[in-house]
Amino acid sequence: MWERLEVERMPEAGDSIFVVALSTMAPQYQGLYSHARETANFLLKQLAFERFARLYSSGLPPEVVVEEDGTSRLHSNEFYSYAGKRRVIMLAGDGSPFDDQQEYAHSVLSFARDLGAREVFSVGARWSESPTPAGAPVRPVGFASDGEGVKELEKLGVTVTKSEPGPFFSNLIVGMAGDYGMRGYKIGVDHGEPRPHPKSVIEIVRVLSEMAEFHVDTKELLSRAKEIETEEARVGLPEIPRERTGIYG
Repeated sequence: MWERLEVERMPEAGDSIFVVALSTMAPQYQGLYSHARETANFLLKQLAFERFARLYSSGLPPEVVVEEDGTSRLHSNEFYSYAGKRRVIMLAGDGSPFDDQQEYAHSVLSFARDLGAREVFSVGARWSESPTPAGAPVRPVGFASDGEGVKELEKLGVTVTKSEPGPFFSNLIVGMAGDYGMRGYKIGVDHGEPRPHPKSVIEIVRVLSEMAEFHVDTKELLSRAKEIETEEARVGLPEIPRERTGIYG
């Protein structure tokens, strides 16, 4: 795998948590699986994150992004740092790798470990046989890399998923976390809420903020959720695809 890490400023190593907030880059699924990207964008607006590095990789799609001004750039993901009660390192950007996913996970986990990360939180959405019905409360679901992590999730009201696959990068990185001296957590929601998924982001942020010990105001998300509910009542609900079972994205 080819990769290039551009470090703008290397933060000092210290006790940290590592948040991975990358959505799929597959065009047919970007709208359905945009929860991680939306969570990252919300946190970047609400907290004083500072970007300190950018990672390019051949694991990302072999194409360029053409910006609104006609300029082009390679796909990449960025590392951000927030100095809260516990320092938060977040990986966000264009999205999850298509290829060499284990190698990509190795690169980012190694980098986060060297910066002092002790826990990994991967956020995203989970498909299910029966998507969340319209109007039903959105509830957090997840899993962890070990039994103690499972107990921590259960304390916060997270429904722990069992006996199902967790494919692709956003889940792979949770399972690999232990090999790098970190505990891994997946924090997600069942798929079903229409994009841009404000209620889903609220639940992800609620669990993440309690575990990472930071506070954010979710009034903006609550307002957006009410707008969507009003629009749904006016025009009706879109049909929800039912193509996969028990898969996180």
